[in-house]
Amino acid sequence: MAGQLLPTEKMFRVFEACASNGTFTAAGGAMGISQSAVSQQIRQLEHRLGLELFQKNGRSIVLTPAGRSILKAQRDAFSSLRRAIENTQKQKDSLRTIVQVLPGFCARWLLPRLSSFNCLRPDVEVVIVSDHDQGFLNPTADVTISYEMVQETTSLAQEDLFPVASRAFVSKHSLAELSPKTLLSKLAELPLLGDTSISGYDTWDRWASEIGIDLPRQHRQVFPQSNMSLLLAEHGQGIAMGRSFLVLDALAAGTLVELSGLRVPASVRYVLRYNPDRIMNAGSRAFEEWIVRKAEEELG
Repeated sequence: MAGQLLPTEKMFRVFEACASNGTFTAAGGAMGISQSAVSQQIRQLEHRLGLELFQKNGRSIVLTPAGRSILKAQRDAFSSLRRAIENTQKQKDSLRTIVQVLPGFCARWLLPRLSSFNCLRPDVEVVIVSDHDQGFLNPTADVTISYEMVQETTSLAQEDLFPVASRAFVSKHSLAELSPKTLLSKLAELPLLGDTSISGYDTWDRWASEIGIDLPRQHRQVFPQSNMSLLLAEHGQGIAMGRSFLVLDALAAGTLVELSGLRVPASVRYVLRYNPDRIMNAGSRAFEEWIVRKAEEELG
């Protein structure tokens, strides 16, 4: 049989019918085909395999040792196939989704809103996995929300970049009284708080380029996560580069204030992706629908 294709599914179905019914005639009746058609299928199967599968026993047929071995393998294979189909369907219908998300986005935007999703869909279990880097580092995650330099419809919303500081810091340096032009010239004298959320992408550099100014780096502190720089800004340690998602609640609460008139569009976006190695399940689809709608409502 080397180099030949496996016998057809029909041949195997006829073979099992014969094994179950004991005669070609009874097998044909069970399958709705003639006895001669059954006999022909078995001859072709035996020829293809190079094995004798049945022996006559009076008017009945019985499996040969080779036939018993093939029948067991066939039934085991179909049993495994049925289990795989059942498991796949269960995974597809699952209402449990594992979401991998960056720490800053998780703490400053997602978690404060997750209760609204839980109220809307109490049947869906959301498991949060927080990772510092991009990609599916956790292979069990169904969904990741990453921070990528892309322009595509899968992004949650267009963000803006703009400087933010605490009310105390703004008051101490009399920033609220300055025009945007005067404020820009003063920035070089003040402590600036940045981050390296994405390698090679500096939000202060991006912002300064769009605004059209040169911004020296000597007064700039850089941290590995954006929520670190924002936390320091909330404690009056300097001016952080705000991103719409991450400072929305802080602006509403008054722990940060925007240095107005200085917004530019961000070139990096939060993107929701499904794990290509996992089945997209019902829980993940429900979560995606909610988070896309929520982001659009708040930042759209």
